[in-house]
Amino acid sequence: MNSQKNTTIHPKLVLLLIVSLIFLAGIACQTGEVITPAEATARAKEARAVKVKKTTATPGGKTESGSDVIPSGTKATLVGKAYLINIYKEPGSTRIHIQQEKGVEVTVLDVTNVNGDTWYLIDAPAGQGWVKGENLKITQTGEAEGQNGLQPGSVAYLTGKTYLINLYKAPDGKRIIAQQERGASVEIKDVHEENGKTWYLVDAPTGLGWVKAENLTTEKPK
Repeated sequence: MNSQKNTTIHPKLVLLLIVSLIFLAGIACQTGEVITPAEATARAKEARAVKVKKTTATPGGKTESGSDVIPSGTKATLVGKAYLINIYKEPGSTRIHIQQEKGVEVTVLDVTNVNGDTWYLIDAPAGQGWVKGENLKITQTGEAEGQNGLQPGSVAYLTGKTYLINLYKAPDGKRIIAQQERGASVEIKDVHEENGKTWYLVDAPTGLGWVKAENLTTEKPK
């Protein structure tokens, strides 16, 4: 009489075999390193991120469209075809952060270039955010009036003890972006008071920049 043995496979062993096969299949199919889901998400975001190239108001600095770069600290007016101007959280983004009515005066905080377009970080009544360069216009009718009656639109001359006068990126005297020879004619674009001192944004042959009030005169030096 032949006896037949019953072979029973434990369920846990079956599950372990299935998991092992799936893991081996994954190893066979993959062509790169093994990364966690968090790492994969981070890499995907990085791949989609906009590549930003910093642009500063260098001597004679121009944007991609050929217009002058607006330095930090400049007062500007929001312009555009629509009544509300879109302000974005990031430069180059399509996601609207806030909106502000056109005609409102804002302060330029920073500038950058994204895919050939110039973007400005501004401080508006509605909050801070990025706008396209086409939506900004340097305030020409500024109510501020500095020393010697100089105001936006006035023509003045650079003066000082040295041959070259420093032009700064912002009205704080920290970063020189250009130098212009004494006696050069410039146009006043804006007036700003900083720590009790008057600064002027001037349009000089070397480009836009801020100069101290003591470096400007209404009379052409001899």
